Amino acid sequence: MIADARENNGLSQCPALILVGGLGTRLRPVYAEGPKALAPIQGKPFLAYLLKMLADHGLSRVVLCLGHGARQIEQWVAEQSLGLDIHYSHEDEPMGTAGALGLAYSRYARGERVLAMNGDSILRLSLAAMWELHSGRAAEATIALAHVPDTSRYGSVEVNDEGWVTSFSEKSAERNPGFINGGVYLFEPSVMDRVVMNRNVSLEREVLPVQLTRGLLAFKSDGYFIDIGVPQDLARAQSELGAVVP
Repeated sequence: MIADARENNGLSQCPALILVGGLGTRLRPVYAEGPKALAPIQGKPFLAYLLKMLADHGLSRVVLCLGHGARQIEQWVAEQSLGLDIHYSHEDEPMGTAGALGLAYSRYARGERVLAMNGDSILRLSLAAMWELHSGRAAEATIALAHVPDTSRYGSVEVNDEGWVTSFSEKSAERNPGFINGGVYLFEPSVMDRVVMNRNVSLEREVLPVQLTRGLLAFKSDGYFIDIGVPQDLARAQSELGAVVP
C-alpha cells in the first residue's frame, strides 16, 4: 500500500490540509493543557500519528489549519524532525471547517486538487486507492467512509449502487452498524473555489450537502477508525493507536 502511494506522483505532490484548530471542549475533563491535536497518546501528541500516516503514504506537503492553540502546535512542530514541508494557515477569527480549509487553499494550494483531513480522527485506508478511484471516476469530490459497528454517535452515510453518496443521516439513538464520514476528502479546485471566504462556513452542514447535487463519490473503508473528540475514545486510543500507526 505504501509503495504504491509513493509511486503515484500525483498523490505524493498533493497538498494535505489538516484541520487542527478545534477547541476540544468535550475533552477538557481529561485534557485541558492544549489544543485537541496535541492530546497525548502513548507519549506522543495525536497530531504526530496523523503526520506519520501521511509521510508513510509518501505525502510531504502539509498545511495545518490553525485556530485555538496555534502557538503550541507550531512550537511542537518546530521541535520535531518530521521530514515534511509544513506550512501554517492562521484564522484571525473562527472560520468553520470549510472556511478554514478555504483559507488554507487560497494561501498554499490554489488551483490544485487537495487532500483535506480532520485533525481529531484517524482512518486507516489506502490513500493511493482513494486517489485512483477519484481520478478514474473523474469525481469533483470524494469522501472516505469508515465502517463502524455503531453509527449512533456520528450519523450514517447512504451510498447508491454507483458509489455516489445520496444522503447524510443525523445522529440517532439506534445503535446500528454502517458507514460514517471518515473525515478524509479529495477536492478538486472547483469545489474549493466555491467556499465562501468572508464568513464562518461548515464543511459538514453547508458544503457537503450542496455537493450531493453535483456528485460526491464514496470511498468505503473497513480500516481502523478512531475519533478522539470524547474522553472515552481518547482513553481507547491509548491502548490501540500505537499498533495502527507505529
